[in-house]
Amino acid sequence: MNPYRFENQNREIVLSRYNMPTPWMNYLSNGTLHAMLSQAGGGVAWYRSPQIWRINHYRFFHLPTDRSGFYTYIKDGNAVWCPTSEPCACKPEKWEAAHGMGYTRFTAERDGLRTEVTYLVSPLKNVMLWHLELRSDRDRDVTIYPYVELGMMEFMRELQWQCYNKHQLSVYEKDGVLIYRYGVENQPKPDETPLVYFASDAPAAGFDCDRDEFVGSYRSEEAPVGLEHEHLKNSTLFGGDPCFALELPLTLRAGETKSLNIYLGTEMTESEISKSLAACKAPDFFTASMQKLAATWEDFFSGFQCSLPDKDAETMINIWNPYQMERNFRFSRNISYYATGTFRGIGVRDTAQDVLAMIPLQLDRAKEKFELLLTQQYQDGHCNHYFFPTEGWEPVTRIHSDNHLWLVMDAYHIALEEGNVSYLDTKAPYFDGGSGTIWEHIKQSIRFTTQNMGAHGFPLMLSSDWNDMLYKVCRKGKGESIWTGMQFAVALRMMQELAEHMGEPEFAAECKALYARQQALCRTLAWDGAWFRRCITDEGRFIGSESEPQAKIWLNTQSWAVLSGLGTQEQQRQAMNSVKEYLDTDLGIKKIHPAMTTDYPTKEENLTCYNKGCGENGSVFCHANTWAIIAECMLKRPENAWKYYHQLLPMVAQKTAGAERYKAEPYVYSSNIFGPESDKFGLANVSWLTGTAAWMYLAATQYLLGVRPTWDGLEIDPCLPEHLLPAKVTRVFRGCRYEITITKNQKLLLPHVDGRKQLSVTV
Repeated sequence: MNPYRFENQNREIVLSRYNMPTPWMNYLSNGTLHAMLSQAGGGVAWYRSPQIWRINHYRFFHLPTDRSGFYTYIKDGNAVWCPTSEPCACKPEKWEAAHGMGYTRFTAERDGLRTEVTYLVSPLKNVMLWHLELRSDRDRDVTIYPYVELGMMEFMRELQWQCYNKHQLSVYEKDGVLIYRYGVENQPKPDETPLVYFASDAPAAGFDCDRDEFVGSYRSEEAPVGLEHEHLKNSTLFGGDPCFALELPLTLRAGETKSLNIYLGTEMTESEISKSLAACKAPDFFTASMQKLAATWEDFFSGFQCSLPDKDAETMINIWNPYQMERNFRFSRNISYYATGTFRGIGVRDTAQDVLAMIPLQLDRAKEKFELLLTQQYQDGHCNHYFFPTEGWEPVTRIHSDNHLWLVMDAYHIALEEGNVSYLDTKAPYFDGGSGTIWEHIKQSIRFTTQNMGAHGFPLMLSSDWNDMLYKVCRKGKGESIWTGMQFAVALRMMQELAEHMGEPEFAAECKALYARQQALCRTLAWDGAWFRRCITDEGRFIGSESEPQAKIWLNTQSWAVLSGLGTQEQQRQAMNSVKEYLDTDLGIKKIHPAMTTDYPTKEENLTCYNKGCGENGSVFCHANTWAIIAECMLKRPENAWKYYHQLLPMVAQKTAGAERYKAEPYVYSSNIFGPESDKFGLANVSWLTGTAAWMYLAATQYLLGVRPTWDGLEIDPCLPEHLLPAKVTRVFRGCRYEITITKNQKLLLPHVDGRKQLSVTV
C-alpha cells in the first residue's frame, strides 16, 4: 500500500507510516524563527541563523533514530506514547502525519484516546506553536510532557568547545516559564542573541531543565527516566546539558475535547517574553495564526495556477514545486537533513537562480534579495562566492567564472516582468566601496568576463564555473570554460536588449559583437562532431570529447548551446540527440558519460574523487536536467521535453526507483539521483534546498506551459504533447489576471493594456 496520499484541496501530503526510508521533512518559518520537522517529530529550530542561534539538538545522519526533535509524551496509566509515534517504543494504534504549507499535523489514537497536534511557527509572534487537542472515550487522567533537548546555539562551538562552554549556560524557571540563556564568552553577536523560552497555557505540575535529570544516564528519548517518577524534579541548570521539559496534568471526561498549547519561542528580554506569552495565550491565537498562514500562502499561490490532464504534474506545479522554491529562496542551501547548516551562508550563484523563479510570484521579495546579492559585487564586476549577512562573518572570496553573470539574468528578468528598465537606475553599493546603479553593476559583470578570457577565446574558469568539481582543470589559472562562454552569451543577449532600452546603442553593438565572437568559437572550436566540448584544461586539453577515454560528453554544454543560441540549428539538434542517446535514463539525464575513475585524466592530477554515478561524476544531476527540458522546448520537441520533465517528478521518480531505494520525499525535488554506474542507482540525494526547485518551476511554467513575459506583454508559447491538451493557466501579470486555455502549441502575444484587470483567452 502506498504510504502517502496528496490531498490537494488542503495542499497537504498525508503519511500513513512514521518509519519512512529517510526523514521526510517540512520547513516552518515566519522569516525570523524557523524549524525543520520530520514526519516522526524529529527536527531542529533556529532563530535567524542555524549557525549561531540554533535552539535544539538534531543529530544529522543519525538514522534510524531521526532524533532529537519536538516531542510530546502522553502518560496514560502505565502506557507512555507520543502523537508523533517516535520516539517511544509504545506506538499509537492509529496514526497519520500531514505536511502542509508551513505546518505539520499528527493525528494519533491509542486505547480510546485520540490526539491531534499541529506544529507551526506563528506568523504573529516568534514562537513555534504546538497545538494539542485530546478526546477520550472515557473519563481518565493523563499527563502531558512536552520536551525539547536544547543545544548550545553555536553548532560548531558546541562540537569544538562544549566541555567548557556548556558550563556557561543557564536554564531556569520564572513565573511558570522555562528560560534558556546562552551566555557563552566570545559568542559572535551577544547583543543580538535572544532568550529562548518554553511554556504552556495549561498549568504545570513540574518541570526539568537538566537533560540528565529528565532523560537519565544510559537512557534515551525512547524511555526518559523522568516519566517513571511521580513528578519531574523541577531541576534548573547552571552549567551542563540543557533541556526543556514540562509536566502538564489533564483530566478528560468521556466525549470531551480539550486543547492546550505549547510555546517554544524567542525574545530578547524576560519582560518581552511576558508580553509575548500574554498575546500567545489569547483564546484565538492558534486559529489566528493558522488563518494568517493560510492567507499568506493563498496569496503566494494565486500568481500562477494550472490545470493539466496529468495530476502528478499539476500537483507539483500548483503546490509543491512553488512551495519548495519559496523555502529554498528563504533558506538558500543552508540547512536540511543533508546539510548541517554549519558552513554556508548565502551563495551568490545559488540565490541569484532562486530569485529568477520568485520574480513572477513575489517581485518585491525578489528585488530585495537581488539587491542584497549586489552588495557582494566588487567594482571590477566579480562577486564573492557566498557570504554571511546575519552572522557577520567574512565572505568566501573565491572567484568563480559564473557568479557575476547570474546577476545580469536577474536584472533582465526583473525589468522584463515590469516591462521597463526604470528599476536599473536603482543605486546599490559595491563590496569594496562606492556604489553604482544596477545598470552599472551588471555592465561591470560583462566587463569582468571580457577582461578574463583565455588563450582560446573562452572565459577563464578562474576558481571553477557552475560545476565546482572542475576546479582541478584551472589550478594554474589558464583553464577555460566553454560552458561559461555559453552563459556569457545568454547574458550578452540580455544586455543587448537592455542597452537598447537604456538608450545605449554603442554598448548594445559591443554586446552583439562579443556574442558573435563566442558564437564563432562555439561552432568551430567547441564542436566535437556530435556534441559540444565542456572545457579546456590548463595544459590545453579539451574535456568532453569523443577522443577522451572518459567523460566524453557533458550535459550542460549541450543544453546551453541551445539556450544561448550559439550552436547552429543542426548542431543544437544533434547535441540534444546525443544527450538522449548517451545520457538519458528512466530516472533522468546523467551529468556526464561515461563516469570517471580516479586516475582521469592522470593519476597525479585526477579530475574527481567522486565514486562512479555519484554527485558530479555521472549522477542524474536534477538541477542540470531542467536546462535540457528548456532546450527541448526551444527546439520545439515536446515529447522529449515532457519525458525529461515527467520522469523527474518526485512521486514518479520514487515509483520508478522504488520507495526504499529512492528514499527521499516524493513531494520535493532532490539535487541529484545516483546514476546507473552506481550500485545505488535511484537513490535521491540532497532534497529540498536545491537549485532544481527554481529551475524546474521555470521550465514547467515558462517553457512547457510557455507563459512568459515580454517587453510588450505576456507571451504564450507552449510546448506540450498532444495528450496533455487542453491545459489551463492562470497568471497574474502587471496587475492583470490572465485566464488562458491552451488547445495547441501555438505562439501568441497578449499585449499589455494599462488598467486592464482580467483577460480570458484560448490558444
